Amino acid sequence: MELIAELGAWNWMILAGVLFSLELLAPGIFLMWFGLAAAVTGLIVFRYDLAWQWQLIWFCALSLTAVLLAARYLRKHPIESDHPLLNERAEQHVGQSYDLIDAIVNGRGSVKIGDSIWRVEGPDLPKGTRVKVTGAAGTVLKVVPAGAAG
Repeated sequence: MELIAELGAWNWMILAGVLFSLELLAPGIFLMWFGLAAAVTGLIVFRYDLAWQWQLIWFCALSLTAVLLAARYLRKHPIESDHPLLNERAEQHVGQSYDLIDAIVNGRGSVKIGDSIWRVEGPDLPKGTRVKVTGAAGTVLKVVPAGAAG
């Protein structure tokens, strides 16, 4: 406890450094805002000798402000991605053609994509028919005969 009291404003700078480091290890632009709030709190404490209760109030207020401003900004300016469908595996197959490994009977069948078997929905078709993926609903691919996909 003596060390914490002795460090004073440096506690906040150390916390800011730890939060920024954690942000680098687990990116997600979330811890960065708390790190920024800790750094600003540290600067305030360097300038004004505040009781620890006021330091916590400043940190909480600055954290809340930083997170709300970041959320507002990111809502208006979303982050562009090189791979927008990275976590949407089914959507990645839209527009691709595959052969049925199980006939579509009563609207359901399956195709093999890579080393995975995907359930498909579409018009009844025999096994081996080439189908084109036109959409996805969860993990079920919507298909039509490849010639009719136009």
